[in-house]
Amino acid sequence: MKTTLSILQKVLVNHFYKVNAGLFMFLFFVLFGLPYNVGELHKAVANLIAQNQLLLLIVLAVWFLYNLKCIDYITKEIKLPQQQFLTCLQNIGTKKCFGYLCFVQFMIFIPVIAYAVFIIIIALKNNAYIVVGEIAVFILIMLLITPIIYVRTLQNRLREISFHFFTSTVRISKTIITIPLVYIWNSRKQMLLIAKFFSLLLLLLFIRTYEPDHYDIRPLLLCFLLSTISNCAIVFEIKSFENNYLQLIYNFPISLFRRFMQLIIMYALLLLPELLLVWKAYPLFFHLTDYIQLILASVSLLVLLHTTLLTGNINMDAFIKIVFAIAMALFFIILYDPGIILPVVILLIAFGFFHAYYHETEKT
Repeated sequence: MKTTLSILQKVLVNHFYKVNAGLFMFLFFVLFGLPYNVGELHKAVANLIAQNQLLLLIVLAVWFLYNLKCIDYITKEIKLPQQQFLTCLQNIGTKKCFGYLCFVQFMIFIPVIAYAVFIIIIALKNNAYIVVGEIAVFILIMLLITPIIYVRTLQNRLREISFHFFTSTVRISKTIITIPLVYIWNSRKQMLLIAKFFSLLLLLLFIRTYEPDHYDIRPLLLCFLLSTISNCAIVFEIKSFENNYLQLIYNFPISLFRRFMQLIIMYALLLLPELLLVWKAYPLFFHLTDYIQLILASVSLLVLLHTTLLTGNINMDAFIKIVFAIAMALFFIILYDPGIILPVVILLIAFGFFHAYYHETEKT
């Protein structure tokens, strides 16, 4: 057992920290190098997180993006030819293999766990037991569900994951709009379920716990966009699928505007669960007229993420950085309450990318 853990530590965990050493050094400098009084600063931040549900959701979203980075790294490492010996883990049984990969996930998730424990301690001092529960549940989900993806990858069955509680009799009409969604349903079901689970949980926790003292669409809009960003891995998979299997559609006699509208409809269908769940917030959090803003903002954000992938050969690491930058920019913009102008501008920017790079992708 110790030998196996030692091998996994050297092959996967240590290499992960070496590859991302620059990122961790930058974060360490920002979090501990700039402030004059580091301890007091982080206590103040932890107190704010413990007392503000919206800020807690933002922190959980950032941690989720970090977990996507972990998933992308580990799955790619397992698939490398030089790591083929790791398939021997299957011989010890699924439960033991899962336990070993839980160890890997724990080790690469330690930076998040350490800060989460710090926030939990501060929250306990403030008697914020709901916050403690939310953070604890989130960490457990990341530690216990993520290794399942690693196990499936190790078994070379990530592309063909099947769940017995889903029937195979579901029939979806295959059009240009729905083909990528059918692919995600059939071949990336586990990724879809994890993304939707986190997205809907984030939205539901906000609706149940946040109590506004006056009407303001901005808190719900921020939470809804964070929930939408949880689907970013699905966006990346859809674009990869288009690159690998749907090159033929570039030859179809369809105008560029119509193709863009098909993209909008496709992501509106992907966000149907979130768009239906958000009705639990009506009428306390939003009015009927604001529902249009929520739809446009969420759909336009996913369309923008999709069109940024047209600009070049962007890998998952670079894509996560783009998602984080866009999320931070939107956070500060929404504070100024731009209203319906924001989703309109996002759609215009997305169409600009689409118009400029769609045919370049075709040539490539």
